[in-house]
Amino acid sequence: MRRFRGLLTALVVLAALYFMPFVTVEASDDAGRTWRVPFGTAFAAKSDTDITFSGYRSGYSLSKDSENAIRSGEEIKCYGNTYYYQEDKDVSLTGYTVQNGFPSAVTYHFEKGNACKGWTLDDEVAWEVGALEDADMTIDPMKAAQDLEWFVIVDGKALNPGIYNDFSRLVKQGVYSILRTMIVENGEVKLIDIQLLETPVEQQTGANKQEAYYRTAVRTAEGIEENYYTRYSETAETNPRRVSVFEKDGEGVEHETVLFTYSVG
Repeated sequence: MRRFRGLLTALVVLAALYFMPFVTVEASDDAGRTWRVPFGTAFAAKSDTDITFSGYRSGYSLSKDSENAIRSGEEIKCYGNTYYYQEDKDVSLTGYTVQNGFPSAVTYHFEKGNACKGWTLDDEVAWEVGALEDADMTIDPMKAAQDLEWFVIVDGKALNPGIYNDFSRLVKQGVYSILRTMIVENGEVKLIDIQLLETPVEQQTGANKQEAYYRTAVRTAEGIEENYYTRYSETAETNPRRVSVFEKDGEGVEHETVLFTYSVG
């Protein structure tokens, strides 16, 4: 009878460990980096954007424990997304997926670095414009101008110059802000983000060290290119008007990059 009770107790414990959320523990990957993971899992595989831990617990229990595990990082929010930044590994966790089976597995998804570096929680800038890579390049320009409040330029003419004027005013006042511009030229579409950063990005070009307060991201059919600049300027007295950013070379000489031009009226 005692042996039967002992066996029953062991079965109950094993069932609880398999089905119920339990605790999170630390586990190392193949590079020796430590991750917070569900109890009973171990490193299985990784890539540049994912890392997987497998074990012998139910998918439900892994899901619940993984939710607690990823929250061990610092919660950061930007571009309408929530991340959990882990400074020791310099990664931003974006979420996880669970695979049922025997063994079962949980995969963490992440971006390298602090995904919100340079962003601000200031209400003036934390508009949920969303990540540039998720933006709809096929959206009707008038819908983008009216519903999304992007600054839209079609064949050189601004559809809603007031949006740009609002951004320009905020920047001149030192308010951390962002502008998304949609440019349609001969049927080809380009998207450009300009952002005034709260925290500058330090750049070293030759002997010249500078702080870049402006971030740009340009998306075309070929992909996205991101850069940082020390200064932003608009030339309103010309026609068409010119919007530019500037950076200095190794000798301290400033160079202009024209982001776009547009006409009004």
